[in-house]
This record gives sequence, structure tokens and C-alpha cells, in this order.
Amino acid sequence: MIYALRKLIAFVFLGGMFWFIYQDLDNLDKPWFMHALGLIAMVFAFFWLLIPMVVVRFRIAARRRQNLTRYGEWRTALGSGGLRPLEKGGGRLRLGDGEKVYFHERGTLYVRAGAGFDEVSVSGRPGDVAFPRLRHFRRKIQRVHFYLTDRRVVFLGKALDRAIALSDDLSFSDTPGGIVFSFPTAEGGEMAFTFRNPLVVADVLRAVPRGGADSVSLTKR
Repeated sequence: MIYALRKLIAFVFLGGMFWFIYQDLDNLDKPWFMHALGLIAMVFAFFWLLIPMVVVRFRIAARRRQNLTRYGEWRTALGSGGLRPLEKGGGRLRLGDGEKVYFHERGTLYVRAGAGFDEVSVSGRPGDVAFPRLRHFRRKIQRVHFYLTDRRVVFLGKALDRAIALSDDLSFSDTPGGIVFSFPTAEGGEMAFTFRNPLVVADVLRAVPRGGADSVSLTKR
């Protein structure tokens, strides 16, 4: 988003400068005209550097407020029964004996270049609002299904099947538009996945019962 905003600002200011010069070609050698052009260039630099960052920060704040509101609605709808397995089960996912699915959503998976997914991914970086300051993810895989069971998390796509056991020191952190997963590998594994409400997913990840309990209570955020 920052890149797009800067392109727009550059187009507007450069077009304005061209029009300003074209209207006063006879004054090109005048000191005041050069000073005016210098002032326009300074204003352009100010807008080009600052405005996109301010817009992104305001959108991040708005997204976080929206997530909190929807998170509260989800907690209210969940009621006192606690977290329970999904009735429809794993869909396309093959489950082990007694394995239960607690969350399923489809989104976009972002990975590092050279992390072993180049053949099934395309070039693409996460948005500045959804994943602030996470530009090191340079590849994306769209239409990926995320499943959370009482044993593992699974990323399942047309040419993708990646499962990570919950016992493999899986850690995660939420962003305004998704979750960043970290897990131990020789290269240091890390993935970012988009979710409609990462606060809900983070709560389910923390509360999902290991070992197949039928339900679990969630702690208040």
C-alpha cells in the first residue's frame, strides 16, 4: 500500500510541476521561479515520505479496532460451552484416529523465497496493513486451507500439504490481518497466513486441547 500511495503522490506532484513550468516558460531564468520549484520539491518530498506511513498507521489502528469488536462478538456467540470440535470435521483433510478439527479457514500463505515452496508459489508480498514490517516474505500461495486439530496445524492447497505438529515448539504472533507461525527447522521456519480475524485464531491456538478433549474454556483477552 505504501508503494502504491507513493506512486500516486509522485504522479500528482510531477504532473503539477510540469504544468507549473509549462505555464511560465518565460520565467525559467528568474530566481523566484527557481525558489518556487525548490519549495514544490520540498513539499513533494514531505508528502512522499510521511503521508503513506500516516495513512497505513491509521488503517492498522482501524483494523485492530474492528478485530477487537468482532472478537468480542465471537466470544459472546461461543457462550459458556467453550471451544468444541467442528461438526463437519476436516473436509479435504485426512484425519488420524481420534483426531478432531477445531478451526478451518481459507486464505493466502506467505513464505520466504528459497524456503522450499518456490515451485508452488508466485512472487508476492503481504500488505503493509495486514502484516506491518514483514516484507521479507516474498512468495505467496493463494487459496490455501488452514486446519487446526488437536495434534497439528495443516496448510493444504492444490499442490501443497504442510503439517506442523503442535508439539514441535510451534509459536505464533498475531498481526492486524493474520498470524505469523514460527517453528524449528534447520533454516528457521516461518510462515504468514491471512485470517478474517487473527484474534479469534490466536485464542483457538492457545486453547485447543491436546489429546482429544471434547471442549475447553477460553481465557479472557
